[in-house]
Amino acid sequence: MYRTPSNIQKRGDGYPGSPIAEIITNGFFTVDRQWTVKHWNKEAETLLGVKETDIVGKNLWEEFVSIIPLKFYAVYHKAFLQDMPVHFEEYWDEMGAWFDVIAYHLGDTLSISFKNNNQTFRKECPPEQQLRKLNELYRYVTEVTNDCLWEWDFVTKKIFWIDGGHKRVFGYPIVNALIPQVFWENRVHPDDKARLLTRLQEVITSEVGVDWEVEYRFKRADGQYAYVHDRAHIIYDGGGRASRMIGATQDITARKLSEMQLLEGERALAHEKLTRQKEINDAVLAAQEKERVALGKELHENLNQILGAAKLYVELAKAAEEHKEMYLETSSAYLVMVMEAIRGIYKTLTTPRG
Repeated sequence: MYRTPSNIQKRGDGYPGSPIAEIITNGFFTVDRQWTVKHWNKEAETLLGVKETDIVGKNLWEEFVSIIPLKFYAVYHKAFLQDMPVHFEEYWDEMGAWFDVIAYHLGDTLSISFKNNNQTFRKECPPEQQLRKLNELYRYVTEVTNDCLWEWDFVTKKIFWIDGGHKRVFGYPIVNALIPQVFWENRVHPDDKARLLTRLQEVITSEVGVDWEVEYRFKRADGQYAYVHDRAHIIYDGGGRASRMIGATQDITARKLSEMQLLEGERALAHEKLTRQKEINDAVLAAQEKERVALGKELHENLNQILGAAKLYVELAKAAEEHKEMYLETSSAYLVMVMEAIRGIYKTLTTPRG
């Protein structure tokens, strides 16, 4: 849960839920990432006709499921996905008034400040200019990021692609229009489809309020696949069944390609290290083999002959008593030569100590 610094809590200087929110003229409320209402001020009660005791602790969308304008869904969702506050103006048919709204998030809480701008707004400009201004404001909001907003109806199995995001990002000429769910399914990469549809079925059949969040590959209009990240909120009907989902699709291809390039680079570096180590090991083994060959040659061709000569002089000493001492001295000298040669070989084979 998001925790505010203690100095803000003590001052009560406008942080969501502090007393100052009760005396401002704007309606004000806060929700968490599950869209559960955490705070609802007196002006919100007056403007929307809903008592604080009747809304706090409940899901915002479920309480206004049949009357809230679709753009409110879209902009509130986008506000949760970006750091910049979102401002828009919209006419709410059910309320018969224009609303000026600012939405911003802090940690895991979304704060909404709004006012009934009906009278002053309508005096400033005629309806045609009002609509044009609102369209421009909303278009600006939707173009702040490359997120593609949508609403998914599980009952009709249709998806509403909002305000041209899918046209800008993926090239589909579909703006503010319904598409069948199968259209979306057919554009999911075959290797991702089974996993994605299984997860979707789990969400639809679940009776627990959960958020939808998944990554997969989605085919662009040009046939190329993009890596995307979907994030949405599930809305349940009065019977506790998932009825629809409102969310946004973000193109994360650049990030994914960077991650894959980094991973490939790490793999190449690891392979290079293994290759280099193998070359070193091969060189060491070759050197050792060369040493063994040289040692064998030294033992066989040199020391073996000297030992043979030493043995010969020992035999001569046995047979010739008058020259025995000379023969034994010669044999001893040969044995000393062998010992010195062995000592030299030992020094060659042992690693010098620093």
